[in-house]
Amino acid sequence: EFQFSPKDNIIAYWAPEHKNQPAHVDLIELPSRKSLRQKNLFNVTKCSLVWQENGEYLGVKVTRHTKSKKTLYNNLELFRVNEPGIPVEMLDVKDAVMAFSWEPQGSRFAIIHAENPTSTKVNVTFYDMFRMSEPEKKKGKKKSSGKELVAEVNKVETLEGKQCNCIFWSPAGRTIILAALGDSASGTLEFYDVDNKSLVIKEHYRANQVLWDPSGRTLATTVSQPIGGGHFKFAMDNGFIIWSFQGKQISQQSFETFYQFQWRPREKLFNKEEIAEVSKNLKKYEKQFNAFDEAKKRKLRLEETRGKRKSRSEFRATLARLKEIRANMKQERMSLLDGYDSEDESNFTTREVTIETIVSSKEELVY
Repeated sequence: EFQFSPKDNIIAYWAPEHKNQPAHVDLIELPSRKSLRQKNLFNVTKCSLVWQENGEYLGVKVTRHTKSKKTLYNNLELFRVNEPGIPVEMLDVKDAVMAFSWEPQGSRFAIIHAENPTSTKVNVTFYDMFRMSEPEKKKGKKKSSGKELVAEVNKVETLEGKQCNCIFWSPAGRTIILAALGDSASGTLEFYDVDNKSLVIKEHYRANQVLWDPSGRTLATTVSQPIGGGHFKFAMDNGFIIWSFQGKQISQQSFETFYQFQWRPREKLFNKEEIAEVSKNLKKYEKQFNAFDEAKKRKLRLEETRGKRKSRSEFRATLARLKEIRANMKQERMSLLDGYDSEDESNFTTREVTIETIVSSKEELVY
């Protein structure tokens, strides 16, 4: 198996054991074919290569066997590609590893593992390629109050007893979907915020795909059937649901024949440094953003009240027209009433009457 780096001219591949030579994972620079790193492995049954989206890290899931070849176990080989010498760290995992995925824009990764590969209840563990460490105190110098990053694999947390068989990181990072996909699965979707530790559980029955929008704001879960031949036994469930990254359902569509769902590609406008700069100076743009929001809300309010304003204008126009008709008929009314004008205030006598009512009274003796 081989995999190209997503960013650099590097190809990674693994070769099985041959005669007296051990299995090995190699990183080769192209087109010079220069060997950047080689890692020898023993008692290997299979390897799976997973690149991080920016090509900063390479994860290799190694399935090993004992000398009797009756027992299989896993470990992870983690390559720091951008560091001098490309150091490799080995992470032992006692359980069987069913899935491995990197956070697209970060240094974290997640794995699904269980003691038995056929278990319905699994654990999801998050790791970070860095850990926060207290700086060492040097003689004659005050200890720094801040923490520093150390290049060392660090276990972040483990979520136990989950019903999932796939994991999908948001392209924006931070949010991950723990999904139970397939005909025999429950269709459970767990929206987990790795930073805030918040969890929202939803369900899409018989879902077989999870597809993130390139921006990481929304995602789609689908029940689709193969294009080529045959009757799909779950045709009534075909369709898709669109969710927000927080787990709120936005839209749902059903189709008797539904084959494929794909988001339109979107170019990334900012790199990591530019995103950090915008986040740092976000308060500078707060007033401008608020003004845009208020203008948008006002436009929506005007749109919502357009019908009411139209009805009000029509009522006022009708009222004015009727008043004009009444004014034109004044002389005719007066002639019918022998010259009496019912709208003339001088024909009326006005009296003011004041009525006082005692609601309650209370007597108190003061000594």
